[in-house]
Amino acid sequence: MSPNQITAKKPLRILCAEDDAMIGGFLLEYLAAAGHAGEHVTDGFEAWEKISEDLGRFDVLITDHQMPGLNGLELVELLRQVNYRGRIVVHSGAVTAEETANYRALGVDAIVVKNANATELLSAVEAFAAA
Repeated sequence: MSPNQITAKKPLRILCAEDDAMIGGFLLEYLAAAGHAGEHVTDGFEAWEKISEDLGRFDVLITDHQMPGLNGLELVELLRQVNYRGRIVVHSGAVTAEETANYRALGVDAIVVKNANATELLSAVEAFAAA
């Protein structure tokens, strides 16, 4: 399914924390084609800085797990401490069962494997747009 086949109920403001610039760029293009606005940062500390400047700036955070600065789990822990209310999607190729349990305990909204089709990630995001 292409992003043009899914129409967003509400455009979302998305921050993509992904240390691979090529993957981050692709995700932003794909989400933009579905009607969403996004920004890309390459490490967890940058993501923390952007979100903590204005907790309401982004509706959704898509974060990798393994990143420089702060990893995804450390980032989510900090965001929960400051009551970030946006949706959180972990998009990673390597998350152990223990890490998955830790993410779930922190209330992440979805965990999507990087190897999966990009439509799986878009579907998770689109569910938030409909809410």
